[in-house]
Amino acid sequence: MDFWQNIGPFVLAVVAVIINGVPQLLYAQARGFALKPAGLAYLVGAFGNLFTGSVTPISSQAETITVASVKKDLRNNVSSILLAAVLMIILGLCGGVTKISDFAGPAVVSGMMSGVGLILAGVSWDMFGQEKRTTLVSIVSAILAYAIFLNDANKVVWTIFISVVVSTADFLLLQKRRVDLSTLVEPGRETVEMSAEWRFWKKAYWSDFNIIKPTINLSVVLGALSLMMLNIGANISFGGITASMASTAQNFDHLSIINSLADIPSALFGGPPIEAIISGTAGAPWPVMCGIVFMLVMGILVLLGLIGRLGKYLPAQSISGFLLVIGIAMTFAPNLVTVTTSENAMSGYIALGVTAWSKNPFLGMVVGVLVRYLGVYVGLV
Repeated sequence: MDFWQNIGPFVLAVVAVIINGVPQLLYAQARGFALKPAGLAYLVGAFGNLFTGSVTPISSQAETITVASVKKDLRNNVSSILLAAVLMIILGLCGGVTKISDFAGPAVVSGMMSGVGLILAGVSWDMFGQEKRTTLVSIVSAILAYAIFLNDANKVVWTIFISVVVSTADFLLLQKRRVDLSTLVEPGRETVEMSAEWRFWKKAYWSDFNIIKPTINLSVVLGALSLMMLNIGANISFGGITASMASTAQNFDHLSIINSLADIPSALFGGPPIEAIISGTAGAPWPVMCGIVFMLVMGILVLLGLIGRLGKYLPAQSISGFLLVIGIAMTFAPNLVTVTTSENAMSGYIALGVTAWSKNPFLGMVVGVLVRYLGVYVGLV
């Protein structure tokens, strides 16, 4: 009986997180990355989580895509992703990411995560400026769903699913609109053209997978270091938040290794970086398996070239309600309580402020650590 009671929320969580990932992948395409190779990254992530038992899935994230594509030279961009992946694998194998988290301390890490919550809420606000009605419908339905299911074990799943479905239905059925995918492509951006062929047993399908030869230069090195900093912050913050939703712990080194191994086959063929996400699968029954199923299904959809077809039916602003609820109710508020009751509260407050201001979790953590260990000399602690 428990199985049939849990299977519904399990499936809803997978569907909701897939819907969340589609606009991010379309953004990657607009920034010049090829989509089909990203399917390989999802499959690597699925097997990585299966092997390690990691609860945090990986998927496309706008901030990582942005940092990875600051330049319009695709070869430099994928070279930075590959270099960052190799360096992060080495760091993860040495236990470096966990050591960084332990060195920072709970106050700084919680402050950074609280700042990430404000960033997520800020993204929701930005979406309101882009598409007011869809965003408002998503936010209102998310708040109502969260309130109604507050004491339900699957409240995160229901919040995501209801807010996305209601706002998307309003967009498609009441407003009778479709997403204009052509407006998403940035002018002057070097792109990799992908064919519509989905039959992988055909030669034409594999013609989309052409290796982009990596290069090394100052721009590539600086780009790789930026991605490393962002990934360290994202793995600790997003991995920590997702694990807390599942009432478990996240091994940040395992997550960093999985994330980086997944980036390699994607970037080699011109695909985007894939990173840890705050995922509703963690709030579903069997959270580890739910994340694995999500990545397997998402990987297949991407490899078959179906994401572009789904894109015109899924407004990016449909996820704004979920972002606001996760950002404020489930990330900002509880982590702020942890900071307030900690021994090094000032360092946590500083980490919070710098993270929210810079929109860079790693920078917030670095400044918080400096305040924790050096602040006594300048009267801050």
